[in-house]
Amino acid sequence: MSETPPVRSSLSERDREQGSHLADVALVALERGCLAFGGPAAHIAMLREEVLVRRNWLSEREFLDLLGITNLIPGPNSTEMVILCSYRRAGWPGLLVGELLFIFPAAALVLALA
Repeated sequence: MSETPPVRSSLSERDREQGSHLADVALVALERGCLAFGGPAAHIAMLREEVLVRRNWLSEREFLDLLGITNLIPGPNSTEMVILCSYRRAGWPGLLVGELLFIFPAAALVLALA
């Protein structure tokens, strides 16, 4: 009796991990984009709670370093923080997913009201 070889996934372990990280980034960015009200200070506090305390993506030092970086470059700090945290979690694909899903709810609301 011949045994059939085990079915192997075409995705490598790294690809599966990357997909998992992208899903995490997508969920966090979309939640923050929909639920974060109160301006950049509130957004950053909520993001800190999510990525540092709850999900343990970054250390306190890493989070503060990223916050320092966002204070050096022009633009909205909270958006930049979501983008940088997304990049740290899932690389370049995470950066794109995090950016688009964080900005999408506000952009959709503006377009719907225009």
